[in-house]
Amino acid sequence: MTMRLYPSLEQVQTPPSSGRAVAIGVFDGVHRGHQRILRRAVEWAAAGGASSTAVTFYPHPETVLRPRGAPKMLTSLERKTALLEELGLDEVVVVRFDEDFARLSPEAFCRAVLSARLGARVVFVGENFRFGYQGTGVVADLLEYGSTHDFGVQAVSLVEEAGEIVSSTRIRALLRAGHVKEAARLLGRPHRLEGTVASGAGRGRQLDAPTANLPYGRDTALPRSGVYATLSVVDGSEPRLSVTSVGTNPTFESDHKIRVETLILDYSGDLYGRHLAVDFVDRIRGQEVFPDADSLAGQIKDDVAAARRLHAAASGAKEGS
Repeated sequence: MTMRLYPSLEQVQTPPSSGRAVAIGVFDGVHRGHQRILRRAVEWAAAGGASSTAVTFYPHPETVLRPRGAPKMLTSLERKTALLEELGLDEVVVVRFDEDFARLSPEAFCRAVLSARLGARVVFVGENFRFGYQGTGVVADLLEYGSTHDFGVQAVSLVEEAGEIVSSTRIRALLRAGHVKEAARLLGRPHRLEGTVASGAGRGRQLDAPTANLPYGRDTALPRSGVYATLSVVDGSEPRLSVTSVGTNPTFESDHKIRVETLILDYSGDLYGRHLAVDFVDRIRGQEVFPDADSLAGQIKDDVAAARRLHAAASGAKEGS
C-alpha cells in the first residue's frame, strides 16, 4: 500500500477507528537512531491494527528559533519522506513549524495535535525528546499528558556507536571533517546529495573527464572539500561507480564558490537536465591546487584508480561478511 503524505496538519483526515501509532521527531537524516523509533511504531501498529504515522517538522525548528545557528540539512523533505516510506510507515504528517506553532505549550501540543487531530493511541519518541514552548516539555510530561488525553507513550532508548549517541549533529560534524564512511555507518547508508544536473564550465570534457555539475541548496550539509569515491544514480537507474569533487576548484576558479562535480565511470551520454543522486562512500584526498591542466588530468586518473580500488575492497568485504 502506498504511504499517505499529509503536507499539513490541517489536511489530516479523521483517524481510523483503530487509531494511530505516532512517531514524532525532526528525523533529519533518518539515521539509525531515528530508525529504531520509527520501526517500533510500525511494529506496534501492525500488531494492534493501527496506522503507523510519522510526524515531522518543516522547516527545521532551529531555523525559526535560532536562525543564525540553524543546522545544514542531511535530507531534503522529499528525501526524508522517501526514506520514511521505505521503513514501512502508513502515513507521514508534515507540521509547519512557524512562530505560532513554536508558542504552543506542551499541554496544548498534546491536546490539539496528538489527541484531537491525530487520535493517537500510542506515541513513540526518543528518550531525550523535548516539545512545546521553548522545549519545556520532556518525556515525563508526555507520559502525564498521555494519561489525561488517553494515549500511551513509549520512550525509545537512543542508539550508540563507539560509545557516543547517534545523532544528526554528530553526523553533520563527521561530514564537515570529511569522514563520510563513518557518517554512513551512523546513517545506515551513505550520505546523499541529489538534484537536476546543470550546465557547468565544460572543463571536465576538455580534460577527458566529463563531469556532471550538481546544484545544491544553501541549507544542504556538504562533506568537507575534497575528492570522494561515490556511487551515482541517474534517473533511478542502477548505481554506478563515480568520483565526486566537492570544493572551490582553485586550479581554474577564483570565485570561492563550492561546486559539486561528479565523474561517472564507464558512462557515456548527456546528463544535463537529468536527476542525479550521489552517495558518498569514502574520501580519496583533500582539495589541491594544480599548476596546470595536464597535472590535474593526471591526478583525475589517479583518483579514478583510487575509487576503483576502494569499491573493489568494499565489495570484497561485503562478500566475505
